[in-house]
Amino acid sequence: MNLSPLSFPRAALRLSLAALILAGLSACVAFERAPVAELRCDPDLAGAWTVKAGGNVHKTVHVDARCRSDDWPGLGDKPTTLELTGFVLGQDRYLVFTPEQAQRAIGADAGSLTGTAPKGSVFLVLYRFNAQGGLEAWLPDSQRALDAIARGELAGRKLDDRYALLQGEPEQLRDTLSQRLNLLYDTDRKAMVFERAKAARQDSP
Repeated sequence: MNLSPLSFPRAALRLSLAALILAGLSACVAFERAPVAELRCDPDLAGAWTVKAGGNVHKTVHVDARCRSDDWPGLGDKPTTLELTGFVLGQDRYLVFTPEQAQRAIGADAGSLTGTAPKGSVFLVLYRFNAQGGLEAWLPDSQRALDAIARGELAGRKLDDRYALLQGEPEQLRDTLSQRLNLLYDTDRKAMVFERAKAARQDSP
């Protein structure tokens, strides 16, 4: 959603994994509510992951079998705990963050998101696994969403100069994701790439 709805260019400059994942919260798309009644753990997320941006390796995080990470880079790059749960819709998978979770995930100051995003709203990260065993993730494009809202193609409203809120019941939001994904996500653009972290090589005795 461009998990961009928040204006946190400084967070992105920290080059933390959190900032990379939710980069763009400065021009974000929020969803009025979660598109599903129950969030689930994706077992394929378990393991150690590294993120590469601009050819450089950044943070490595570990996700356990319950989709919980205890070493997620938070505020000031200080490790924080994060639940990485979501849902599957067709061939696509999504992570779901409440404003409070998104706030911790990007290492933002308290109140940065919770003071702006409507109560009950969530942020969605679209991700797909690739043939190499890694995954690619996208945030919604806020300008796409705002343009579609202005044309009457999406139900929602503008919250501020760079922030879109998608509205509707869970079924309506699911229909939007399954039938009008291109109005929210530009999957032709370069994705955020996560690779399986390689185990440290040990010297032979």
